[in-house]
Amino acid sequence: MNHLLQDILSRDPTRVWSSSCAIIKSRDRHELDCLASNLEAIREQTKNLALGGALLPNAEHLKFALRKLEHHRAGTACLCQLYPDYLMYSPQQEAEAGNVTIESTSHLEGGWVDFYVCRCTICGQRYRVEEREYHYTWWDWKPLT
Repeated sequence: MNHLLQDILSRDPTRVWSSSCAIIKSRDRHELDCLASNLEAIREQTKNLALGGALLPNAEHLKFALRKLEHHRAGTACLCQLYPDYLMYSPQQEAEAGNVTIESTSHLEGGWVDFYVCRCTICGQRYRVEEREYHYTWWDWKPLT
């Protein structure tokens, strides 16, 4: 059995949270296929599980991981379409993973990043990605037409 599948089915809050974060970052089709084919079991095993978390409840990561698996299973659109739905997708990390290219970076006075223009390496969709910070850095992905 796939280690991410074992972790997310474990009912151990730390393992479920960790595997949820790994699913969110994954672009491995084989791994996502395996997980998506077990979506009902994952939902059942994680139902009403207290995952903790402070500023952003860890249950939000699980909820988004399940949404990503649903999207993958449907197979109707590129995974990049999920970027606007999750504030934790870092353009730099997505570029390092080969999922996007950063075409440009706009800076504010003082050198702070205002926004990036990114392009998906799979489908070519372009995004304006605003970088913001409160208690942690987050990114707002908006498709460019």
